[in-house]
Amino acid sequence: MDCQTYISLADELRRVAAAEAHQYLPDADDVEDVAQEVMLRTWERHQALEANKRMLSAYVAKLSRNLCKDRLKAQHRHPILRFLRRNRDADEEPYEPPSLDTPQRRMEWAESERAYRRAMERLPYNWQRILLMRGEEEMSCLQIAQILGTTESSVRGTLSKAKKRMLVLIKQEIER
Repeated sequence: MDCQTYISLADELRRVAAAEAHQYLPDADDVEDVAQEVMLRTWERHQALEANKRMLSAYVAKLSRNLCKDRLKAQHRHPILRFLRRNRDADEEPYEPPSLDTPQRRMEWAESERAYRRAMERLPYNWQRILLMRGEEEMSCLQIAQILGTTESSVRGTLSKAKKRMLVLIKQEIER
């Protein structure tokens, strides 16, 4: 399915994901997190999906159910900890800027990269993906909102929370 077709279906798919999550999760924030994660995962696979609205709705509902069940299991096992999704791309090679001409700079870059990756792994999955879509994929907040089937202000709010949390986590990683 192409990008425009996906974006045209995103609002409806988000409603399906949220409605399904609402059946399992009582907290509106958790429902929103699951709906966002479903939309991100669907976006990641949009090129392999067919533009059949009925099949997509069933796929989104099933994905939402599975994420809710995973979240409930994790909360049951670790009631104090919030469910965190790990970045599946964490083992990719880090980007190296061209100006690492001395061993000192290379070592500093490697340490910074490790602190960044560790901090990123500690963020919820949807925050990770939104940061990557905005930073590395250079998407606008409007484009991300269209993909997630939400508002631009919601994306900006999530992005702000993710950045603030990243700063705290990176500081903790550096102090280790």
